[in-house]
Amino acid sequence: MTNTQAILIGAAMIAGSIIASHGISSAQAQAGGPFQLMHHSNTVANAGVFRLDQSTGEVSYCFIGSDQGLLCTRSVK
Repeated sequence: MTNTQAILIGAAMIAGSIIASHGISSAQAQAGGPFQLMHHSNTVANAGVFRLDQSTGEVSYCFIGSDQGLLCTRSVK
């Protein structure tokens, strides 16, 4: 294989991968669910999110517990 052939094959592979990547859609969150998650700005609190039920307006706080995994408080309006 000559240098010219190697360059042409490499260019064709790059062009093919660029064309293929434009055909694949990027990952996106599914819209339309009943919950919306909002990060809080309190830097001394447990790292977690507020979970808002958009259909009822109820809010709960969810965080990672030390041994229990994901924990959420009772929902309040």
